[in-house]
Amino acid sequence: MQDPTRHRPPRHPRSRHRARAARLAAALFLAAGLGAGVARTQQPAEGEVPPQGQQPGSAAVQGVPYTVALTGVEDALEGVLRETSSLVSLQEDPPPSLLGLERRASQDRERLQTALRSAGHYDARLDIAIDDTKSPVAVTVAVQPGPVYRFKTIALRTADGAPLPGPAIEPATIGLTPGEPALAPQVTGAQSRIIDSLRARGYGFAQVADRQVLVDHGDRSMDVTYTVAPGPLVRFGETRIDGLKDVKESLIRGRIPWAAGEVFAPAKLDKARTDIAALGTFDLTRVTLAEQPGPDGVTPVDVTLEERLARFIGFGFTYSTSEGLGVNGYWGHRNLFGGAEQLRITAEVGRLVGGDSSASGLDKTDLRLGAEFRKPDFLAPKQTLLASFGVVTDNPPAYEREAAIFALGLERPILDGLTVSYGVTTEAARTVTNDRTYRTALFGVPLAARYDGSDSLLNPTRGYRLSLAVTPWIPIGGDTDSQFVTTNLIGSAYHDIRGDGNYVLAGRIGLGSAVGAGLSEVPPDKRFYAGGGGSVRGYGFQEVGPRDREGDPTGGRSLFEAGLEMRIKVTETIGVVPFVDAGAVYDRAFPDMSEPLKFGAGVGVRYYTDFGPLRVDLGVPLNKEPGDDSWQLYISLGQAF
Repeated sequence: MQDPTRHRPPRHPRSRHRARAARLAAALFLAAGLGAGVARTQQPAEGEVPPQGQQPGSAAVQGVPYTVALTGVEDALEGVLRETSSLVSLQEDPPPSLLGLERRASQDRERLQTALRSAGHYDARLDIAIDDTKSPVAVTVAVQPGPVYRFKTIALRTADGAPLPGPAIEPATIGLTPGEPALAPQVTGAQSRIIDSLRARGYGFAQVADRQVLVDHGDRSMDVTYTVAPGPLVRFGETRIDGLKDVKESLIRGRIPWAAGEVFAPAKLDKARTDIAALGTFDLTRVTLAEQPGPDGVTPVDVTLEERLARFIGFGFTYSTSEGLGVNGYWGHRNLFGGAEQLRITAEVGRLVGGDSSASGLDKTDLRLGAEFRKPDFLAPKQTLLASFGVVTDNPPAYEREAAIFALGLERPILDGLTVSYGVTTEAARTVTNDRTYRTALFGVPLAARYDGSDSLLNPTRGYRLSLAVTPWIPIGGDTDSQFVTTNLIGSAYHDIRGDGNYVLAGRIGLGSAVGAGLSEVPPDKRFYAGGGGSVRGYGFQEVGPRDREGDPTGGRSLFEAGLEMRIKVTETIGVVPFVDAGAVYDRAFPDMSEPLKFGAGVGVRYYTDFGPLRVDLGVPLNKEPGDDSWQLYISLGQAF
């Protein structure tokens, strides 16, 4: 693409001729005595010490070390020039001779001039001097940036001079505002914004055919003219699907958000790509317009897919000083019946070794066996049927439990990032505490809403998340007849301080409540507890809150938790995370802050992998009580929240 730059003649021709003559004389002088437009201080006289790496009368054999100093520019512009300069970037790799250094400096001149123009300095002066009487050799880059040029007029037109179709595209919407500094990256970046604007109007093959930039040194301004070829107004034509083997084509067509004949909208291509990829069945999902427009603009859309392996296996582990080692393994199928149905069978073993169960042997080991089934697009597009069954043996500090659980529900996205779910669940359990044995059979109606506005599932750096879960529980057997409702509300937020993901401030607040029954009537596994790697770090699992006569947690009817941490990336793969957590458990139905908060603090290390960060956190209790350990160690995959 051409980018001619034309300069208007200065208002005073004599000044122009004088300036040219002066520049020519200076160039001849430097070329005759110093070479390549780079000034060099005279070699030392006889008896003087030669620069490092040289012998008198001989070329350097070990390289010519040098320093680089930039003068005449402010910090921001100096940073741009240093990032551009090969003198700076190659400073640790010195040239073999002074001649090589002069060549490097001469080649640097155009790079630096380009960088100055990119920053809006179109009349900058640049002098590079080499002083080889010093060791290491001193290179000085003296810059006179001159004033910043500014945008004057911005014009968009077709090749025949006609205006573009539709409403006028205002310069500010493409990043070019008259009166603002004329930065070269903005001139080139505006082209993609012009194309995006026309594509959003249905002109799917719009192009910027030419760009003309006119710099006026008289009033230090820039005029920019874009010649645009909008192409035809595009309408969706046939949708062609390629790459399917075992997945039914009807499933894919059910996730196409346009109808044939509609005006083209690039957002609908993006939506189709996202919705199809969300099935989790494809390694590759590509949705594009055909390369050429069809007759009258009616253009086919190509959907190219590559299916993943249907079967998968995996494993994981967790560790904390209070809960010991936990391992899990799973087997799954991504396309059980051809409609992207997912089946996952999981086995988990907790408190395997170490932790509070070490003195009790395997009778304190947690065991979980379960199966989960998901069927997408059940009865409606993007509505998912969820079914799960599991048997559990739990032995946390508060109780011992044996249970069988079955759940059936529907999950449906309402808006981007917002998902709701609802269904039914039943469970039969035997739960033992120091005071009582509970035999329960409960029927629940879980209702939940979840919003995820973060940028990553396992390692968010910006955005926020909210989740609300409400479950009414109705006794259908056992030794309790009290109905109650549990509610959980959790929110977290992430702020990328510098915008590069290296300094992320993350915060979390959690609230819980059980209403409708007293504490003794709520089964222990439905109460609220705090403490542990996903709660108040520094305390053992469930160890924050009231305790019974033997010192074991009793849980409560309400909960408050909060956490704050700074995620600092030291390298691309290593991070350090100082954190502080707080929380309390209450006997009352709602958190009333009647109990003092327990605080924990510490520092963690993150090892960042392609599938998420590996987390190691060391926490200490700040207001420990008798029975609390002095520290806790947690190891798991993913951030704490």
